[in-house]
Amino acid sequence: MTTLYLDMNINNRPFDDQGQMRIRLETTAITMVWALIQSGTFAAKWSFVLDYENSRNPFVERRAFAHYLAQACEGTIEPNEGIREMARRLERLEIRGRDALHLACAEWAGCDYLVTCDDQLVQQGKRLVEAGELGLKVINPVDLLREEKRWR
Repeated sequence: MTTLYLDMNINNRPFDDQGQMRIRLETTAITMVWALIQSGTFAAKWSFVLDYENSRNPFVERRAFAHYLAQACEGTIEPNEGIREMARRLERLEIRGRDALHLACAEWAGCDYLVTCDDQLVQQGKRLVEAGELGLKVINPVDLLREEKRWR
């Protein structure tokens, strides 16, 4: 089964200005991805990093929504020294702190994809895969649905 790690901007995208076409497309794709997770077509992992980011969200309804989505995940990735070391290595490769932690969590948990709306993280992920530094694919939710045909 395809296993996903969805960073926090995925969970917050439905609250963004839906007047922009890109945001509306990503929101639709994210809704489909979560439906596929809930149906058992995809699996998803949650992490201590997502818990931390969610706890810092000043909007109660967004925190509650992310907490609801977390319940559909197979479990929470807990911090450990392997994740910390991998994140440090990724930071030395010019990946920002929390992004490095998200990548390290997803990689450590054996996820197939890290799904994000962050274009910079997608580009960095491609660079890391090409360099042999990362084994999972970093992808936008719209591109995930185009690529991952098992859901059709």
